[in-house]
Amino acid sequence: MIRARFSRLSETPLDPLDPYPPGPGPSVAECLRSGTLRLERAGIESARLDAGCLLAHVLACPRWLVALEQGRRLTREQFGRFLRLLQRREQREPLAYLLGTREFWSLPLAVSPGVLIPRPETETLVEAALAACAEGSTPASDRQVILDLCTGTGAIAIALARELPAARLIATDISRRALRIARTNAEAHGVADRVRFLRGDLWRALYGVMPGRQADLIVSNPPYIPSGAIKTLMPEVQWEPRRALDGGPDGLRFHREIIATAPRYLRSGGFLLLEIGADQAAAARRVVEAEGSFEGCRVIQDLAGRDRVIVARRQLTMKN
Repeated sequence: MIRARFSRLSETPLDPLDPYPPGPGPSVAECLRSGTLRLERAGIESARLDAGCLLAHVLACPRWLVALEQGRRLTREQFGRFLRLLQRREQREPLAYLLGTREFWSLPLAVSPGVLIPRPETETLVEAALAACAEGSTPASDRQVILDLCTGTGAIAIALARELPAARLIATDISRRALRIARTNAEAHGVADRVRFLRGDLWRALYGVMPGRQADLIVSNPPYIPSGAIKTLMPEVQWEPRRALDGGPDGLRFHREIIATAPRYLRSGGFLLLEIGADQAAAARRVVEAEGSFEGCRVIQDLAGRDRVIVARRQLTMKN
């Protein structure tokens, strides 16, 4: 009877406010099977994985335990929560928003609607930043100063703070919501005392706060999707804040401003690292070289072999 009930629910639109029949809910196996079917019908390629993650979230247990407890029955409250989450996922709301968390650099980070979800490929930027720190003229034992522009959830700043215990970081974002999430994440991972979060549009957050040419490293994952391409992206991406995605007509609007202003804050020999789209390396390199303050510009690929990060070093000898 329960299986039939769940099957009927999977065939018709759900009203989360409808009362659920009394008695025990369906089993984990039934929920997983029917939930997977519904998500497949919604065009979600990771349907079984997502259904399992939602079940684990509702049951407050690891996903591997869901696979071992197929006969476990959900309570009416758990079943109701699962159905509501399933319905939201059918509408292509990102899984990270439903779970309230996303792993980055092996760190669980809080996320919420209105804040960009960290991507695995951005870990390439963290790796490149750590390599630049090792390459730089400032000894690793010294108190390095790192700027993270467009910090979002704080993923990059927090990962670097965890890896560089002596470093001091300043992370900026224009979004109040993003900064609230970033502070929460920094506290959760024990680096809140070394990461200062400031609100403002790129460099404007630093006015009156940081003197010029003190940064050893400037990192950023700015918006870099061309405006006209956003509507062609996956349905899940449409749920994310447009201003965290939209990089202007060619996707490099923010890169240009960052590259033009970075020499004011970056010490001689310091590094600038920017995440880019897979087809933007040549154009981004031209912007860096035209600015005239940088040397050794290079592009780093992510694990999929796509251009992902552009790295440039401020010239060691500058006239001003």
